[in-house]
Amino acid sequence: MTDTPKTGSGSPKLTKLAGGRQRLPDVTGTNLEHSRIFNRRLIFEALYQSGPLSRIDIAKRVGLTPQTVSGITRELLDQQFIIETGRSQGQRGQPQIYLGPNPIAGFSIGIHLDRNRVVMVVCNLLLDVIGRKTWTGDTRDPDSTLKTIAVLTDVLIDEAYVPRDKIWSIGLVLPTLDDDIYDFATKQPGWDAWANVPVAQRLKDLCGLTVLVENDATAAAIGEHFARSDKDKRNFAHLYIGYGVGAGMIIDGMPLKGVWGNAGELGLLPFQPRRMREDGEPPIIDSVLSLSGIAKALDWTIEDADAAAADVSILADLHSQRDPRLSEWMEEAGLCLRFLTAILESTIDPEFITVGGSLPPSIVTALVERAYPLHRSLSERKDRLSPRLVVGQLTDDAPVIGAASLPIFVNTNPNFRHLYIRQLGDEQRPFEQPTRG
Repeated sequence: MTDTPKTGSGSPKLTKLAGGRQRLPDVTGTNLEHSRIFNRRLIFEALYQSGPLSRIDIAKRVGLTPQTVSGITRELLDQQFIIETGRSQGQRGQPQIYLGPNPIAGFSIGIHLDRNRVVMVVCNLLLDVIGRKTWTGDTRDPDSTLKTIAVLTDVLIDEAYVPRDKIWSIGLVLPTLDDDIYDFATKQPGWDAWANVPVAQRLKDLCGLTVLVENDATAAAIGEHFARSDKDKRNFAHLYIGYGVGAGMIIDGMPLKGVWGNAGELGLLPFQPRRMREDGEPPIIDSVLSLSGIAKALDWTIEDADAAAADVSILADLHSQRDPRLSEWMEEAGLCLRFLTAILESTIDPEFITVGGSLPPSIVTALVERAYPLHRSLSERKDRLSPRLVVGQLTDDAPVIGAASLPIFVNTNPNFRHLYIRQLGDEQRPFEQPTRG
């Protein structure tokens, strides 16, 4: 007798979590179809991250037999998910054929919905941006905003000449909005009507495309991960500074989400107890290291902050002019950044931490410089080859590129089920189809 649960050979049963979310059981059965899908994803991921590769290179990298690699790559070639990129020259024996992803095998749409601003891109499979749109307007009403996004999506697809049947899905990135389930207010101004709105389903109904939803910080980390030239760096954190601040964390190449999807919500942490709020509590980091913090320091309205988010030259000019109020804010914000760096280094032991957000690159760079010298941590190693805290490679574009990454990531990563199964359910995914229709 054993207490270990047994599972059948069919699809694993989903376990219900609080709030209606679902997860796979810890123990699942194995079957040939699941192994085939997993191996396809494993091979494609190797080509996506490290290609072009020969079949021998793939077999060594992923640990599959040459026969298995040969069969799967033949299938992927027939389906045009991958292409031949060249042959080895000047070597004895039969030349090796090198393989890589086919950029036009699929497309994705990334949408970053922020307060009174929408940024949209359409990308090919290699995340090359082939179309972009930016819209500014009142986003307080969910219905009108989503209808506007749907119209802009159609225009974006048409202008980029992308076949609609080749779009894998939409990645939608926006702040955390489920304020009503907490014992205190968490939303930024302007999002009151968005609580409990089924954003993904509403947009899917309007566009006819599957929609994946993620918060801005996690999406920014995913975008940074895909955009970096050193894709072998699989453990890092990305601090995204917008109207609040949050951390997206990549652990072993996968985003860390947490049981409620709130991992990295560092903006609610208290900071500098010597400066109290009116209620006698210390200020939270969101009120300092953010556009909201800048607005307060400059005596701006929230509409002024919106304008600065849409046009980064406004803050860049103030920075170049050495505005004393902005300089004072940057000193305090730099201390916040130093504090968050210490927390992240002590909790997830990252290889490095990147910083980006809705701020001019000059200000992001200056904030990183002000964060040094960093607090002591075990990340301070003698064998370290790169800085502990650096400016991100994408800065403001990280969330929208991360949004565009979601459909590709979910469709091709071997471990996708741990992340987005509650959003995709049991729908057929393009990459899993054994034959092309």
